[in-house]
Amino acid sequence: MNYIKNTIKNNKKIIIIYISLGIFLAFLDMFNIKIFQEILDALSLGTLTSKLIIIYGVSLILYAALSYYDNYPSIYLQNKLYLDFKLSALRKLSKIDYSKYQKIGLGKLTQRVENGSTAARDVYYEYYFRIFRELLPTMLSSLIFIFLIDYKIAIAVLIGYIFVFIITKLILLKLYNLKEKIVENEENMNKYLVRGFQELISFRINKKYKKEINKCQTNIDEIVNSKVKISLVHEAFFAIFAILVALIKIGVLVYALISNKLSVGYIVALITLLGKAYEPVAIFNVIYVDYKLDKVAMNKYIDFLNLDDDKMLTTGKIINIKNKKIIMKDVKFKYNKNITLNNINLEINPNEKIAIIGKSGCGKSTILKLLTGFLKPTSGDIYVDDTKLSELNLDNYYNYISYINQESPLFDGTLRENIIFDKKVSDKEIIKVLELLNLKDFYNKLENGLNSEIGEKGILMSGGERQRISLARLFFDDSSIIVLDEATNALDNKNEKNVIDLLLNKLQDKTIIFVTHKVELLKQFDNIYVIKDGNVIEKGTYNKLNKKDKYFYEFSQKLKESDTNE
Repeated sequence: MNYIKNTIKNNKKIIIIYISLGIFLAFLDMFNIKIFQEILDALSLGTLTSKLIIIYGVSLILYAALSYYDNYPSIYLQNKLYLDFKLSALRKLSKIDYSKYQKIGLGKLTQRVENGSTAARDVYYEYYFRIFRELLPTMLSSLIFIFLIDYKIAIAVLIGYIFVFIITKLILLKLYNLKEKIVENEENMNKYLVRGFQELISFRINKKYKKEINKCQTNIDEIVNSKVKISLVHEAFFAIFAILVALIKIGVLVYALISNKLSVGYIVALITLLGKAYEPVAIFNVIYVDYKLDKVAMNKYIDFLNLDDDKMLTTGKIINIKNKKIIMKDVKFKYNKNITLNNINLEINPNEKIAIIGKSGCGKSTILKLLTGFLKPTSGDIYVDDTKLSELNLDNYYNYISYINQESPLFDGTLRENIIFDKKVSDKEIIKVLELLNLKDFYNKLENGLNSEIGEKGILMSGGERQRISLARLFFDDSSIIVLDEATNALDNKNEKNVIDLLLNKLQDKTIIFVTHKVELLKQFDNIYVIKDGNVIEKGTYNKLNKKDKYFYEFSQKLKESDTNE
């Protein structure tokens, strides 16, 4: 909840101005009605003075001027709150515990952030702020001025509020049930749309779009029908509400006729003030239902914002990593009570080039995520330069480590941004690395060179090109520990071997940890760790492990047969 509170706190000054201005405008609106009543009465008595006209004119001009100025805080807050709430998600992701992040799907997270930011904005801007700056001030000001004219009519208005409250309570219940169905159907429809957008190839080949479109159509029908019903319920309320206000106004006229106490000015003022007194109730009827539903969306967003942070990003020891020696000692890791790793012991010496190999699901990627601090061991310890990784400040640790996985983490931006991020590097140096990675032809085809947009996740490139662009970052990185999780698996054999040779030669002064399924690439590595069912079962050089009595030999033969069949 701190993220929401902090956003409100950071905008406190403009919020105070916005609410104060609204209260003053509500009072000024009622004051104008009262002055107009005095002018009408003065006219009928022939006692109208220039002073009264000047007061009324100044009041009207002031109201118009302040109403115009009111647009600034109104529009400012409407947009600023929404964007600040949205930015809170990015701030959260910068320090969220990775294990918590893994459990949230991208589509679900995106929808939750969008819905939650809009809902949080509306809860405050459209509900709380509106009540305190508009609805309550208008009601109270109206009642005060009605009371000044005739206290009996003010009492009648209060009794009318009780009747309206009972009707509103019943109608709100009906509206809430209908709106709840709309939200549910809108969420389902959004789910079908997002996965339809993301899975074009899979859905088209498997002929799934027809069913997805039918599901969306069903949701559309239910959404439209529910919204029509809501409109009819709303209109029914407004009709009842209008009849009630009309009866009260007629009652005022009858009362004036019988009592013969009220002047023309008072009657006009009362009729106008009665409308002002009851109008906020009608508005509240609409915004309260939205508030209840917005609270649901906002609370889901708050649940995300309240997920555990990785405290080691901001706390822990800050050390200067010199030796680059890494040790995993008796490390276990459980995921959802299932043992993924069991007593892993692994030692990586400074500048050593090690490879990790094993079947899919054996725990290779988990080892890398533990070494990079994204996951925490269930038991056991990881040491970096004789200091426990669990005691290190991870934000500082990441100055020394680079991590590239098989998904080739490219983002929507230019080629230059994806290679050097925010560093200042000459075009000539970047192009030289692209040539080393056999990307010269790719680069020459780009219309805008390094300033070419590569699309979200590098969608405009092939898998092999994406991986080589990701690997190009390593040549401009000051990290001393390089972690590669099948970061070359999309390359053909020739390109893959060339890239590995290049990395091993150019990055000799760095520690490299490489996960792969390609056995032929392992000959140049100093040590190979063989993982099976979450355990290190063999360790050694390629020549040492490539013997018939070794699991590595058997495993490598099966991989070679698989590659041959392909």
